[in-house]
Amino acid sequence: MSTDSPTQDRNPFRAIELPDGTDPISKGIVRSFERTDGTVTVEVAVDGLGDDLAERIVEQIRGAALAVPETERVRVLPARHKDTDVELPAVDHVIAVASAKGGVGKTTVSVALARTLSARGYDVGLFDADIYGPNVPHLLEDVEGPVLTNDSGQPVPLEGEDGLQVLSPGVVGGDPPTARRGAIAYGAVENLLGQGAWSERDVLIIDMPAGSDDVVGAVVEHVPVDGAVFVTTPFDASVEDTRRTIELFDERGVAAVAGVVNMNSFACECCGERNVLFEDAVELDVPIVHGVPFDRELQRNPGGRREYDAFDELAGTVGEFLEEVLGAVPDDALELRGLPRESQVRQLSDELGATAPGDSVRAVVEDPTAVDDALRADVGGVLDAADRSPVGTTGALLELTRG
Repeated sequence: MSTDSPTQDRNPFRAIELPDGTDPISKGIVRSFERTDGTVTVEVAVDGLGDDLAERIVEQIRGAALAVPETERVRVLPARHKDTDVELPAVDHVIAVASAKGGVGKTTVSVALARTLSARGYDVGLFDADIYGPNVPHLLEDVEGPVLTNDSGQPVPLEGEDGLQVLSPGVVGGDPPTARRGAIAYGAVENLLGQGAWSERDVLIIDMPAGSDDVVGAVVEHVPVDGAVFVTTPFDASVEDTRRTIELFDERGVAAVAGVVNMNSFACECCGERNVLFEDAVELDVPIVHGVPFDRELQRNPGGRREYDAFDELAGTVGEFLEEVLGAVPDDALELRGLPRESQVRQLSDELGATAPGDSVRAVVEDPTAVDDALRADVGGVLDAADRSPVGTTGALLELTRG
């Protein structure tokens, strides 16, 4: 087996010319390729290119790989994690809590979600990326700074009584956060996050700052974020800003886990009747939207050491994403989510063609019905049976048996 870096001159994909005159290597589309016993496996990042352009590029890459001497088969797979500047070896999964709109309750949601997941038995980390207004420490009564460093000079996360680990610019010495902008601001966030001496964490929650550039764009680009929870209030301007945030994360290949409509209602303290503040339902392009009422107890103590009823459903959705979406894909299944549908069908057709009758191919796709229909039209009787099982909120596992 040999694994080749896409920066090497012998890379076969440099000869492919993209519409802008560059090639898939310099553009960062081909992330790696590997040759094993006649099979060339290429990992590509085609998020945000549009299906038509992505499909053309994938087929060009497939053709270039087939031209490599002694190649019998080609696998083109989506890169599951971009090359990132920030490595988090002690963290299994990263969830961002985000919205371009300020004041919608991202920090409250981040803290309450982290506490609720911790109460459910997860080992949770909470990182405050809001360098302009790091408020996480103010909401956690049992977490006190300052942050100290270990013998290796790494900042050691503060730890609550329930085991929640926390890092925030608000409990680190240095220049005032608001004095930093652009690359300097992101550099401060990157250093604190990436150098943090996290112990083994099932999930790290990142409380993102408002806006859609500087720190936000850099975190999405350089930190291995698996999914995002998007927070808004029912107000129209807030909803529109949050929709733009969803688009930004989608362009970077980050899965939408859920939306949160914060302060969408309140219960009368006299009679207990629920009052809805805005009549129109909030529509977001996410798998599920949770409403969180204005809660005076939560307002007084959002960082309390307990599981919040208002966040129980949200924590369940995030837990399902962690367990089913990120943890339920078998080792031998091809992860095809992120490729254009035509490329998924082409890859599965090739896999079935190389499989003995009666054997199966397993793969994860976003739209199993469409892929199944297109595959049957392509291979006919070669496909004997197709079983499917859901994989959380973002797709299904297909088990294809050759006839």
